[in-house]
Amino acid sequence: MRLVFWTMFAGITISLLMGFFWVDELWPRVVVNNRVIGELPAVQDKPSERTLMSLPRACSRRTAMPAGAGLGWPTLLGPRHDGTSPEMGLDLEWPEEGPLEKWRIAVGAGYAGPVALGDVVVLLHRKGQREVVECFEPESGQTRWEHSWGAIYECPYNHSSGPYAAPVLEAGRVYAIGAGGDLYCLDLESGAEIWRRSLHEDYEVEIEVWPVSASPLIVGDRLIVNIGGRKTGAGVVALSKETGETLWTATEDGASCATPRSAVMHGRTFVFVWTADALVSLDPEDGNVYWRIPFCAKNYEAAHGTTPLVTADVVFVSGYQTGNLCVRVSPDGACQELWRDKGKLLDSQYNNLLYVDGDVVGFSITRKSLRRLDLATGELKWQWRSKALNGTMIAVDGHYLLFGEKGHLASLVFDEEGARAVSMTRRPVLAPPCLSYPALHNGLLYVRNEEEMVCIDLRREEG
Repeated sequence: MRLVFWTMFAGITISLLMGFFWVDELWPRVVVNNRVIGELPAVQDKPSERTLMSLPRACSRRTAMPAGAGLGWPTLLGPRHDGTSPEMGLDLEWPEEGPLEKWRIAVGAGYAGPVALGDVVVLLHRKGQREVVECFEPESGQTRWEHSWGAIYECPYNHSSGPYAAPVLEAGRVYAIGAGGDLYCLDLESGAEIWRRSLHEDYEVEIEVWPVSASPLIVGDRLIVNIGGRKTGAGVVALSKETGETLWTATEDGASCATPRSAVMHGRTFVFVWTADALVSLDPEDGNVYWRIPFCAKNYEAAHGTTPLVTADVVFVSGYQTGNLCVRVSPDGACQELWRDKGKLLDSQYNNLLYVDGDVVGFSITRKSLRRLDLATGELKWQWRSKALNGTMIAVDGHYLLFGEKGHLASLVFDEEGARAVSMTRRPVLAPPCLSYPALHNGLLYVRNEEEMVCIDLRREEG
């Protein structure tokens, strides 16, 4: 009898210890200089906090144009492709009632974020069995024009059937690519078609996990797309932005959801593409591959979608079930690996990464926390949890606008000790899930889900 008792006691004790260590791993602690400085409990919304928040309306009022305005938000990550805005003088501290809502309109399905430039806002979304590029008036949300084509893709997973890629606005044109691989160049003023390509057909693309989800990248006179044409050596392609003709193809890699990024280093221009298989550095002129570092998850369904972070001569990527990779580009175009890990520090899935004073700041998808890492070493400096869980951010005027996947909107400030919410809406401003990137243009913030798009007025009143 005693033997049975002690056997049961030992089993229970071991189970409790295993459970303790398991929970401790799921709730990682903040460690600075090998010292634990605090634990982060999970954040739970109260039922009353899940209902949508009615924001105060921005009625007729005289507003001041923010300093630094005019560059717009013409791509997924803004005018500088890095999630930062040059605008200043915005109202980034709101009362308890929240920021001012200028308008709210119904939109279709998809994860593609809005883009804005000049006097237009453009959204690629799905209405029924049509993918639609729709141009709106920024002050009213009224439709100016539409251009559509048949939607052929149906997602086999519990996610949207797209479209997924934010359009690109440049020089009076709109470049938009749908979930079926159809790439359109449209006139920004009228919506008239200038040219189009069926990229999935042209490059014999076989959809592996997701269809084309990365936004195109404009570098000079060419449009570069992470398309995934393995069989035709067209993992990455460059097209003439004027005519749509193929200029070069490169790699036999599959497509990821990560938008390419370009940068000038050591006097030359590089394009960095995180394909389904590797982080690749290319010459935008001819597609020559400078280097290719295999870096992907063992589970091929764990598609990554975070645009590479590029600063000075350093390139950093982070992905779900993939981990982190940081490299330095040398003057001869080669690269040196600085550090990597398997996701214990950060694992961004689709949320953007920001460069902040020598560090990288981004969301961990598994730990549901915002984290700050030393970019040079990977050292974790701090983490922060909130009811927003995960989200995308815009750095503007010393603040960080956060649009959370649960629909909350926040204005944050960072320092070496952590993040602090200057303002955060008590409840969601849009029903979750909210997986599209926001856009900021002329003091107006545009956010969407798969049912509505909301314009938040962050401009200050004159006088």
